[in-house]
Amino acid sequence: MHGCIMAIVALDKIDEMWQSDSKIDSTEPGTEILRIPVLHAKYIQQIMSHSLMIKRLMIEYNNMRKLRVDYYNGRMDKDQLRQLGWSQFGFVLKSDINVYLDADPELSKIKAKMVPHEEAVSYCNLVVKELNARTYQLRAYCDWEKFVAGK
Repeated sequence: MHGCIMAIVALDKIDEMWQSDSKIDSTEPGTEILRIPVLHAKYIQQIMSHSLMIKRLMIEYNNMRKLRVDYYNGRMDKDQLRQLGWSQFGFVLKSDINVYLDADPELSKIKAKMVPHEEAVSYCNLVVKELNARTYQLRAYCDWEKFVAGK
């Protein structure tokens, strides 16, 4: 499955791409209309790539969360602890475990990896929404030009 992932572009690069792609050449509305599906596909690809990465990180997060629950409950043996490089943790009351999990450094690292991908998906969704409106914007522009020309 690792080979299926498309090229993931960082959020700042996606922003740079959109700064360029968002410009419309008003002298060639027909060409601009033809660009819409190409741009749409470009940003949908990024949504898919980043969404796949989020799913992979969620699997990693869930696996680590299970280990950390066992760790905080004192259910890990010395071999597991040594293999993971962790030291023995006392015991956490069941009612307090979520407090420990929310502040857990191992889980926080994985969450931090997810954030840029989630933001990229949100950004690309906004771009796709704008691209969906672009057809209407270009049509309105053409209608305006006809009106101004007296047609």
